[in-house]
Amino acid sequence: MSKKLLIIGPRKASSSTKMLIDEGELLFRTDYVPISDIILELGKKPGIFYEGRNLSEYDYCLPRIDSKRAEYGYHVIRFMDMAGMKKPYSAQTVLIAHNKFMSLDILRKAGVPIPTTYLISSVETAKIVLKKMKYPIVVKIVGGYGGVGVMMFESKEAALSAIQTLKLLKQQIIIEEFIQNAGEDIRAFVVNGEVAASMKRVAKEGEIRANLLQGGQGKYITLTGEMEDVALKAASAIASDIIAIDIIESTEGPKVIEVNLNPGIKGIKSVSNKNIAKVIIDFIASEMD
Repeated sequence: MSKKLLIIGPRKASSSTKMLIDEGELLFRTDYVPISDIILELGKKPGIFYEGRNLSEYDYCLPRIDSKRAEYGYHVIRFMDMAGMKKPYSAQTVLIAHNKFMSLDILRKAGVPIPTTYLISSVETAKIVLKKMKYPIVVKIVGGYGGVGVMMFESKEAALSAIQTLKLLKQQIIIEEFIQNAGEDIRAFVVNGEVAASMKRVAKEGEIRANLLQGGQGKYITLTGEMEDVALKAASAIASDIIAIDIIESTEGPKVIEVNLNPGIKGIKSVSNKNIAKVIIDFIASEMD
């Protein structure tokens, strides 16, 4: 009997997810299931179902959980944990990786260098933090993704105005030191404890966000030994076999600014000329043996 791979994600699979499906179909029976259509049953024996099928019968699950589906995705992965299904990470990792502040705290505790960061819960506490900051600063929405919800402010007044608006919208907010650089960051794609590929992302003119979704351009880069060590230490701290680590070079050395549990692979493939989908599927095949 052939091995069975389950890939779960949003209702419409992204181009990166389609690359993984295509690569998976070369080795396994590969099925894609929307997270929102999965039914979780609590009874004498907890169950995970889709269209009457018991999903716990698959040999491996590759989650493609974005921040919009993190809450329900957490429960789905928790049920898979209880069923003993093989996956690249546990339910706890979903909560950590999709919360920018929580993930930075986990990294800090593991000795991974990060920017000085504050979580604020009110406009009044924001005022206190803003007084002590050196400008410019970075303000982020805790659950943002793909560069969305990342802003830079040159003054306390401008930052406070934006924070007041964000709090009216009930957003959790992070205030972060700005690390001086040329609008660049480095993405290390880690698979099974090794850096499978890496690239430098350069922001378009007038932009601080280097994300490719925000118009940034990717360039091939070979990580220094220090950068690689930081990336692998971060991946280990977050406890995921498949993850992207975003790094900024500072005068104090490389610092991790974010982790991405659902990274795109299309851009890094074109830049590095490495078939990341195949690397991931080959790793999954080894996990099934």
